[in-house]
Amino acid sequence: MKQLLYTSLLLFVIVSACKSKKENPPVQPEQTNANDTATFYDVKGFFESEIKEVNTTPYFIYYKKNKDNKKKDSIAIKNKDFNELANQFLDKDITRKEIKHYYKEDVFRDLSTKSITLSYSTKNKELEIQSIDVLLDEVTNKVKFIFIRTNQNEGDSSIIKQMSWNKGKNFLISTTTIKSDGTKSTSQEYVSWNDD
Repeated sequence: MKQLLYTSLLLFVIVSACKSKKENPPVQPEQTNANDTATFYDVKGFFESEIKEVNTTPYFIYYKKNKDNKKKDSIAIKNKDFNELANQFLDKDITRKEIKHYYKEDVFRDLSTKSITLSYSTKNKELEIQSIDVLLDEVTNKVKFIFIRTNQNEGDSSIIKQMSWNKGKNFLISTTTIKSDGTKSTSQEYVSWNDD
């Protein structure tokens, strides 16, 4: 009788194991970006409208550059020069289909700046654009600032850029180049228009 009970129990376990295998089909590889419904802030559209505003309004545009903290005087530049510098912001578009799925969005409210911050970041160190922060006015929901951090390798150098755009006033591109031997150089390019 005991033997029959053990045999029945063993048979039950084997049948249950086989049944559970049939009920759990193999896991399919994740199809990234197949049904991408996330909506990121249109950073590129913002920059395009800002550039258009500068090009259609007779602003006096100033440019200032310093390298390794050696200050230079500001000079007036034309729209063509402004566009060349500003276009560096246009290609910082993380909504492109091939890279969007690498980024995640975090939203938080900053009481000190009275802003809502949309923060986009990636853990993939191979991507040029490492993070974008969009600061929106908490009352109007309009952009106040956009900050971008990029990282690139060129030859024996690592190039880190910190880029900021102050809506309707100015932008700054700060570049740090670190060579494989550890030497470092920095430069800042500042462009200002309609900045009181």
